[in-house]
Amino acid sequence: MKAISKSTLLYLLLCLPMLGHAQSSGRFDLSWSTIDGGGGTSSGGQFAITGTTGQPDAGTLSGGNFKVEGGFWSAVTVQQLPDAPILKIKLINGGMAVLSWPLSVTGFSLQETATVSQPNSWSGTPQGIVDTATEHTVTVPATALVKCYRLKNS
Repeated sequence: MKAISKSTLLYLLLCLPMLGHAQSSGRFDLSWSTIDGGGGTSSGGQFAITGTTGQPDAGTLSGGNFKVEGGFWSAVTVQQLPDAPILKIKLINGGMAVLSWPLSVTGFSLQETATVSQPNSWSGTPQGIVDTATEHTVTVPATALVKCYRLKNS
């Protein structure tokens, strides 16, 4: 069997740390991973979004009047009309969601539908509006249903 020279051994020992360094620094970081599954596309009007369910570590993307947060898909969505204020949605405990818009905005009613593709299917949301110091809010169920909400000029 051939003996390894001291210079070859020294070379190998010096190169090993560089192999580990290549995977954990520079422009790429391979120090973590996730296991995610599912996904699909949601669309309505001129907007479409494609994503993966179960990816809470994806973080938040925002720009202009839009914001996308990583995580599980909700069955509750918001349709933004051109003349309406921004309608926000926040999932809360107990399978509920809070829809909200600025308190300073008047003259709009909250509507809902289970079928966005049918323009005449929109109706007033039965849950009552509760005003806080800064927003109009409506708490709605967010499980075992598919609903889309919008603010419509009354």
